Amino acid sequence: MSDVLNINKLTKVYTRRHGDTVAALSDVSVNVQAGKFKVVHGPSGSGKSTLLLAAGGLLHPESGTVAVDGQDIYALSSEKRAGFRARNIGYVFQQFHLIPYLSVLDNVLAPSLAFTNGQVLRRAEELVDFFGLSGRSDHPPSELSTGERQRVALARALLHKPKLLLADEPTGNLDETNAANVINYLRQFAADGGAVLVVTHDSKIDADEKYHIEEGFLVNNSGSPVSGNKNEK
Repeated sequence: MSDVLNINKLTKVYTRRHGDTVAALSDVSVNVQAGKFKVVHGPSGSGKSTLLLAAGGLLHPESGTVAVDGQDIYALSSEKRAGFRARNIGYVFQQFHLIPYLSVLDNVLAPSLAFTNGQVLRRAEELVDFFGLSGRSDHPPSELSTGERQRVALARALLHKPKLLLADEPTGNLDETNAANVINYLRQFAADGGAVLVVTHDSKIDADEKYHIEEGFLVNNSGSPVSGNKNEK
């Protein structure tokens, strides 16, 4: 089975105010195949959000490669990378990033508002219905519960039928019932042939494969390193 996401020896370094540096990611490698649901868990500041941003083409690494569906996304210009990302990658942010003055339906349509056609509109309406939001489609985010806002964010990420879905702490702001529902949606996306990578502080989320990240180093569920040797840091 071919990799939808292939992250190879990824390193990302941040420079602090006083000039010293910190490695948010150190030689990290991880792959996600079509139909697979994988999770990276770790504490705050461990590098997991940096990993997801880099995987989504939103944060250029110092070294290493990120390939989505065989395309090295950082070999593309920023403009071409944005277009590729819109067509192939769905991203669910921890804070949802819904547009406050748009309705539920228009938030789902946001990635296509400049070129919405009948087919895209029907797809958005189907997603709103699938996520149980039909009765709220004309409401702004301020009138939604936290669980409803998360479902809007998921629907928006799925608008263009991406091959890869990336989710940053998708259950972090939810109660137990809504958290279970969101994980079920993500699993269904994988069952339908998509690839899913979730980063979270919650080590209890079940997945096809689980990793742990801390101080920018990654190990799989058996404890085997899949990034640089921490003892060599």
